Order: sequence, then structure tokens, then C-alpha cells
Amino acid sequence: MRSALPEACSVLGRQPCARRPSHSLKPGTAVMSTAMNFGAKSFQPRPPDKGSFPLDHFGECKSFKEKFMKCLHDNHFENALCRNESKEYLECRMERQLMAQEPLEKLGFGDLIDGKSEAKNKS
Repeated sequence: MRSALPEACSVLGRQPCARRPSHSLKPGTAVMSTAMNFGAKSFQPRPPDKGSFPLDHFGECKSFKEKFMKCLHDNHFENALCRNESKEYLECRMERQLMAQEPLEKLGFGDLIDGKSEAKNKS
């Protein structure tokens, strides 16, 4: 069975009918289709755990940062070897209110604090 569409076009005296998209395209443009995945959960952005904090525009903790970065470079970016420098940098940021005050134990530096308190007790 033939489609009635070509016959209708020829009856009206038009050029042979061709199906065109409902939207007009310029020559040479590609049509991109997007797949709708209704089963997947949509992405819900969430704020950073520690919130936003100001950048160190005045370089108040620059020396601590450079010391930490040098330590990383010297130790082939093994951050575990530079924990003391990392702690000092974060302490500087907290003292200058460039980040929220957090107990160092909560930031994972509890063992470094205990080492300092033991050294003070021995003196």
C-alpha cells in the first residue's frame, strides 16, 4: 500500500514532498538529540562541608602555604609526610579568620597535638 502523502503533494502541483523537521535548520548544521533518562536521580548540588571561606588576598598565610608546597614537592607529593606543615597552614588561616575555627582533632591532627603536649610536659 502506498502512502497518500506523495499523491497529495503531486495533486496540489507542488514539488515532491519531503519530510522536514518542524524546526528550520541552516545548511550544514547538525541536529543533536538528548536522551531523557527518567529513571536516574537528578543531581542535587550541595555546598562545601566547611562552607565558603575568603581567599588569602593579603598573603597573610603565604609563607605557611609556600612551606607546605615545598614540603610536598620535596617529598614527591606524599601529603602524609607534610602533615605538620599542613596543620601550621590551617592554624594560620583559623587565627586570621580566613576559615572557621575547628578543633585540630576534628581536622585529623590529634596525634600532632598530643606530641606537642607530651614534649611540653617533659621540659
